Amino acid sequence: MVKAATRRSSKLRRTALSAVSFGLALIAVVVWQPPWAYRVLARVFPGIVWSVENAGPRVALTFDDGPSYDYTPQVLDILRRHGARATFFLIGPRAAAHPEIVRRIRDEGHEIANHYSSIRSTLHVSEEEFMAEVARAEAMLAPIGPPKLFRPPGGITTPANRRALDRMGYRCVLGSAYPFDGKPRPVGYIRWVVTKNLEPGAIVILHDGVQHPENTIAALDDILDAAAAKGLAVVTVGELLAGSELR
Repeated sequence: MVKAATRRSSKLRRTALSAVSFGLALIAVVVWQPPWAYRVLARVFPGIVWSVENAGPRVALTFDDGPSYDYTPQVLDILRRHGARATFFLIGPRAAAHPEIVRRIRDEGHEIANHYSSIRSTLHVSEEEFMAEVARAEAMLAPIGPPKLFRPPGGITTPANRRALDRMGYRCVLGSAYPFDGKPRPVGYIRWVVTKNLEPGAIVILHDGVQHPENTIAALDDILDAAAAKGLAVVTVGELLAGSELR
């Protein structure tokens, strides 16, 4: 009986150790973001654009949750200094509230994409409601595309959402470098995660429409300098996709 209890205790310890090891490994992958992890995600979720194959020496920067009256113009100023183009995933009502910023985004050669009509999750909305809200945001962003690009709120989507997007002519876009800057993160971490993952076909996820994107903006010059040092042109997602294959 004592031996059986000892064996059970040993098994529980091994199970707990394995769980802790797995958890630490998962955290390390999330923090480190090795490029191979995104290639695994692309195989598991083939209906999502994570990065673009055969894109040549080009990468795409994307900015979420705008436009912001205070911060989007700062991002545009930096992009203009570097001769870079980007894709702005805009929330419909925010775009409608700042048409002058949306106009500037277009006039300076950037791309407008759909980031839904609010920041709330789409996981528990009906397919009909989802499609209606995507269409509502599109009407506020018009004209949009081609290509018509959509990024789900919070980066979380469902198979039903993606089927609906297919019917509406959208491509669902996430990315292959994400410093979790939807919440304040150190400038050094933002710069490090993005620059180390800058490789041909990469799609970078950044935020200009959150409450405190100052650190993202502070890192942006260095990110663009790093792309130039690697011989990578910074273009829109649409340009990246043109004539290329999904990873």
